Amino acid sequence: MKTLLFLLATVLPAQELAHFEQLLAKSQFTELEQQLVKRPDYKQQDALLVLYARALISQQRLEDANTLLNYAVEQFPANSELNYLAGLSKIRLASDGNVFAAKERAARGVALLQQAVQLKPDHFAARQALIDFYSIAPASAGGDKALADQMAQQLAQDSPAQALLAQSRILLNEKKPAEALALLEKMMPNPPTARLLARKAQIENELGAYQQAFVSYQQAADYATDLTEKYTALYHIGRLAVVADQDANLGIKALQQYLEFFKDSENPSLPWATLRLAQLMYRTGDNFEATLLVGSLTNAKIEDEEFNLILLSLLSALKSKAQPEPAAEIKPQTDKPANQTQV
Repeated sequence: MKTLLFLLATVLPAQELAHFEQLLAKSQFTELEQQLVKRPDYKQQDALLVLYARALISQQRLEDANTLLNYAVEQFPANSELNYLAGLSKIRLASDGNVFAAKERAARGVALLQQAVQLKPDHFAARQALIDFYSIAPASAGGDKALADQMAQQLAQDSPAQALLAQSRILLNEKKPAEALALLEKMMPNPPTARLLARKAQIENELGAYQQAFVSYQQAADYATDLTEKYTALYHIGRLAVVADQDANLGIKALQQYLEFFKDSENPSLPWATLRLAQLMYRTGDNFEATLLVGSLTNAKIEDEEFNLILLSLLSALKSKAQPEPAAEIKPQTDKPANQTQV
């Protein structure tokens, strides 16, 4: 009877789940956490534990995520997504944490990723994470470049697009961006996927091919079915419109969509998106809107030297534009020279 009640408790209405997924997608992490912990049954809902863990990882609260996921995997050992997230958090902690605990955490993380794949062979994110780990980790920590290549080849049998992602990632890990780009251009499926287009744009940006990256990010936004992928692409469209002098109007449209979607959220890129939009507004002559945007940033405490230098420069430029030009000196006009007597 207890088991039946427990199983029934794990069924979450689709509408409620969609609500929490939207909070996560919009980076409303505090609101998501507050609403979750108020539910007396949230620890019995594996779908909610997945969302909670994702929110913690997105905020870089890796120790909190690790604690939650240790419990979640114990309670729901057959949930592939929880195993994947638990493995991911441990590997990230291993790369950031104490060197003596790193090897053990990394090994445990790999085991959890392997378990996620065993539970769900088409869990491509877990397979990608394993390939990435084997490709980049030193041999002393469990890395195995030959195994990474082998796993990427195996992935091609199930999903050519996923294999292409893995192969390009391996080349990037080997510091071969030009080769990764050539591979993507040669093997890009038709129709392409948003993930592959974003990877292509990322490499083009790294290689200084900004116009191509601008186009690739537009395509990625158009093909995206995942909200995170779509709005990440839109942000980069706006960023490149500024830093690489691309189409300002497209950049403005992209950043306006981005800011509208993440309004009142904890997205850490919001101040930069606002500043980039202000720069584009200034470039196109909309000084009023640029001033409003800059004004919304004056109380923001951003510990980023580049951000603050750009903000101060834009403030100065806007103030200069706002000052009225000095009136020209008015001189008396005469029809005849002053020494000539008028009749």
